[in-house]
Amino acid sequence: MNAAPEMNAVFTSADGGMTAAVARYYDTTVDLYEDLWGEHVHHGYWDPHERSGTDPADRIGATDRLVRELVGYAGIPAGAHVLDVGCGIGGPALYLAGTLGATVEGVTLSEAQAARATAKAEAAGLAERARFHRRDGLATGFPDASFDVVWAMESLMHIEDRAAFFTEALRLLRPGGRLAVATWSVRDGELNAAEQDLVRMILRHQVMPSLSSRREHERLCRDAGFEGVAAADWSAAVARTWDPQYAALPHFERSKTMMMELARERGVDVLGYFHAGPLMKRGFDTGVVTYDALRATKPGGRAHPDAA
Repeated sequence: MNAAPEMNAVFTSADGGMTAAVARYYDTTVDLYEDLWGEHVHHGYWDPHERSGTDPADRIGATDRLVRELVGYAGIPAGAHVLDVGCGIGGPALYLAGTLGATVEGVTLSEAQAARATAKAEAAGLAERARFHRRDGLATGFPDASFDVVWAMESLMHIEDRAAFFTEALRLLRPGGRLAVATWSVRDGELNAAEQDLVRMILRHQVMPSLSSRREHERLCRDAGFEGVAAADWSAAVARTWDPQYAALPHFERSKTMMMELARERGVDVLGYFHAGPLMKRGFDTGVVTYDALRATKPGGRAHPDAA
């Protein structure tokens, strides 16, 4: 049973609900995230017992590796036509287009993210292979069976109707096409009151409607019609992303003046990023928050050879 609470009403007002809140949040934080996290605005991946250093190169290597790990886990083929749902500023898409020779259509709710990703693709000489659009991932406008791969790295948590995501992914994939998802999740089973409060605060500050468990993600994927559905727990590999030194938060947290200036310039929602760091660390440390990779195949073609 998924016991995660729903989003605080501050992000579900009449100005467009969750979709508008997510767009607003990333429009106002796009440069902040890039300054602090680099090209990839997502978790890093480390081997067991490997320490996360404070050097920016460590962040780059770890976030690059997370992309490679999902490519390998989901069996993304070279030269594939990929839909990147929640593409951010384009880091994973540019890897797929550059290293794998894929053709990528990236969609994001944030106009600022789409613009930044487009600029990065042009600078990398990949504009013809990686295109970015401000579109809802549940209403992209692409025809049936348009893609070999639907890729969603740390975007599923922002989607309120997750059943609709899996149904839409199935529609957009060609027979035999592959789904690749990396997402935050919640521990399966009932949460006690303190754990529910922790999840509620994370949801509020990270602009998410709820968290689903790994089992729930797998069930929704199968119910949509996918085959070869499998999921892996990557929590231990990514948790150190939220180590204070790595997360690049302390110098901001110590400066109340800087925080107040950010709030005045961009609105109070931007401060959620700074509040979320310690909450996420506590979530991983206690096992309440988990991190999962999920792969699946659309029926009608050859499945991934390792699919369960």
